[in-house]
Amino acid sequence: MRNGVKIVPLAIAAALTACGGGGSSSGNKTGELSLGITDGPVENASAVVVAFSSVELHGAENRVIEFDNPQTINLLDYQGEDRVLLLDNEIIAAGAYQWIRLGVDESASYIEVDGMQYGLEIPSGDESGLKMNRGITIGAGSSSDFTIDFDLRKSVTQEGTGDYKLRPTLRLVDNLEVNTINGTVAESLITDVNCNNGDNNDTGNAVYLFEGLGATAKDIQGNEDDPLVSATVNYNNQSEQYEFVLGYVPLGDYTAAFTCDASLDVNDEDNSEVVSFSDGVNVTVVADSEASISIP
Repeated sequence: MRNGVKIVPLAIAAALTACGGGGSSSGNKTGELSLGITDGPVENASAVVVAFSSVELHGAENRVIEFDNPQTINLLDYQGEDRVLLLDNEIIAAGAYQWIRLGVDESASYIEVDGMQYGLEIPSGDESGLKMNRGITIGAGSSSDFTIDFDLRKSVTQEGTGDYKLRPTLRLVDNLEVNTINGTVAESLITDVNCNNGDNNDTGNAVYLFEGLGATAKDIQGNEDDPLVSATVNYNNQSEQYEFVLGYVPLGDYTAAFTCDASLDVNDEDNSEVVSFSDGVNVTVVADSEASISIP
């Protein structure tokens, strides 16, 4: 994520209130924390808006950083390499933190589908927020930068009542330990007659990224075989190619595969009979340069 990353700071510098917390007794042993949010795509929705009320840290100091006004964010605005900052170089006590919790205001959160706005239920969101159990360490006198990936494709479900729920599959990454995969998809895969991507071949096109080389591509079923991340494939009029960007990918080995049936991939269900994939393409993400692949 070292080149071309789009970072959008919220107007938060004057709107934070630090509460509680074990007051650091470590003198000047502090560090700076930046915390951003990014998202993977979700089919059919034109907006998924979540109102964040606070960030809570538990560890070297126990602290709640409250926003004077909820930070209302359309998660779909921040995909690929894009992210929005909740905290921007916030000074906190140096040391280890066991978890981070995001406070949310469910009443101000919603989803837009087919031009209609619906309430977005976030189970236990108002009471306990959205908690990440991965620990982080803040170095004394240094700046730390982390990003939370919401991955809405795995998180948004429509109940039998028609209501929508957000059960976030949150992924917290250190920006020093991730990079980006840029890629293209062959037009023949997009226009295949067996695709379920609309009359104009412009919906349901996605690339799923699986951990390990030679991994088998599968639909999202809510288990350990699910893709780590996914990205929408869009046509670029300038390059005249179908392109995608997978952002905030931890360093390591992966398999990328394309599907034009993503609109049929209902999370936590076995949709293997209707969601098919291209042959996988191996890719290795390293620290010093972004990866580029083509899915033929």
